[in-house]
Amino acid sequence: MGPAAESLRQQWQEPSDVFTILLIIGGDIVHRALGAVSGGTLTPVAFSYGWVAYAMSALLSTAGEARLLPPSPVPDLAVINLSSGYRRTNRSWTIGRLFETYDSWMPPPVRDRIAHPVLPPPPSTTADEEVQHHPPAPPAAAAVPLCVAVYTWAVPRLQPGRTGRDWVWWTGLVTTAAQLGLSVVPFATAADWRVFLLTAGGTALAYAQGALPQWRREKWACRAGNSAKHVALTLGNGSQHVVVVLGHERGLDLEDLAGGQVRGRSARGTGLVMAALAVLWFLLLVTSTGIETHTWYLLGVGALGLLQNLVVAGAPRAPAMLGVPIELATTRLPGGGGEPAPMVFAGMKVMFTLMELEMAYPGFGKGLLGEFFPGQLRPWETEWWASSDVERRRELLREARLQESLRMMKPGRGS
Repeated sequence: MGPAAESLRQQWQEPSDVFTILLIIGGDIVHRALGAVSGGTLTPVAFSYGWVAYAMSALLSTAGEARLLPPSPVPDLAVINLSSGYRRTNRSWTIGRLFETYDSWMPPPVRDRIAHPVLPPPPSTTADEEVQHHPPAPPAAAAVPLCVAVYTWAVPRLQPGRTGRDWVWWTGLVTTAAQLGLSVVPFATAADWRVFLLTAGGTALAYAQGALPQWRREKWACRAGNSAKHVALTLGNGSQHVVVVLGHERGLDLEDLAGGQVRGRSARGTGLVMAALAVLWFLLLVTSTGIETHTWYLLGVGALGLLQNLVVAGAPRAPAMLGVPIELATTRLPGGGGEPAPMVFAGMKVMFTLMELEMAYPGFGKGLLGEFFPGQLRPWETEWWASSDVERRRELLREARLQESLRMMKPGRGS
């Protein structure tokens, strides 16, 4: 066997330099994983490839912007105060992640309404019948342009501003236990304790990095809720979903949270801790270069951690797990048989949806009107929004929905 073949065989037998190289790439995955489960004293993000790269980039970030959390994953998300009409662009990672994963935690009544939107009533439908009964559209006609779902805070049953412990959170502890168990094998079989030492040291540094109080200050950087402040989350004109969150004194002020301003922070203290951790990570990197045997165990430890980081960074979580415990609002409608009706509004026209929302929650539809209709309204729409007569509004909307019903029954429109 020639020197080249022997060198290649030795490299595959004991890949000594690969782990050191992998430690300095993939910091973005670690950053997103920390953002997903941070906020408590224990943040189980497993030791993996990329931690050294993240530690260095985090040190630069804290020295500049003094921020640990990633930016909002939905940069164009708007947060609208439905009481004042004030609109601001969201800068909070928490709100951005909440809206980004909306499709995964969307309640079944919202999905059902999207699949079967409200059709315009037949000509014989009265005003009372229209309020009490909304015929669903057949699947062929289910093309909802806008769905507005109203949510309320699940308090005091759940506590806002606290990270939850679901299966995503528990994967960190399980993975850490598996990593430590794997690293013990060369210690037990060949008295080589270096892999275990490196794994234990990396795990300790990873958990220390996630335990910084700055994570919590950034994740829920807002005042307590206000029962008179109701907000809407939306991507604006052309988007299908609007998430309305009713204000509650024991909830969170989502408008304030969207500003992304951290109050009462100790940026200098966090920066010093991050600098110390960066030095320790660098020492760990230097230490890893001295391990030339049993390196497959070290690569296995890093691979397990990387897999856990990927899962945590990408897995959607329920709102309560993000510290925003909200649930779909319900109400009892007249003639509804005592069964609470979910507050979900989805018609075949955007304007109809906003009008239905306005009739149920005065001021909410008007607060969103300019977002979805920045131009000039039709004469009957102008009259509807200017009127304060409930019966006149119902009559105008009923006539408009009737016209839409007739239009949809034309050949080629479907029924």
